[in-house]
Amino acid sequence: MPAAQRTAWDAYLTVTGGLLPAVGGEPIRGATIGCELRGFVVRIERYAPLWGADGPMLLAAVRAAQALHQRGDRTALADLLRAMADRLYLISARPSPSRCEPRARGRGLRNEGVYGTAPPHRRGEAHG
Repeated sequence: MPAAQRTAWDAYLTVTGGLLPAVGGEPIRGATIGCELRGFVVRIERYAPLWGADGPMLLAAVRAAQALHQRGDRTALADLLRAMADRLYLISARPSPSRCEPRARGRGLRNEGVYGTAPPHRRGEAHG
């Protein structure tokens, strides 16, 4: 698995396995959310250069997530994190371009119909 896919999967597991459950939990878990979010921010900052055009978009989204957390808007934070998880899943599942087929690089950049199923966090499956 290429580094871009591997790192996207790692970030996906971080957000779906720790951060989203913490955001959806009881309000007392605010400190947990802050710790989980900081770890997620570090991953996004570290891995973004590997993700091409998705990298800057995810960096901007994680900054917005930090602002939402600081304002205490857990509903909007959860929605944004789910959208980020969707994008990370698509990056991790993106087919590697074939060296023999020059036009293959453009494939996998569209979301519709490429993967056949929703990401595990949208299907209600456990992760980790």
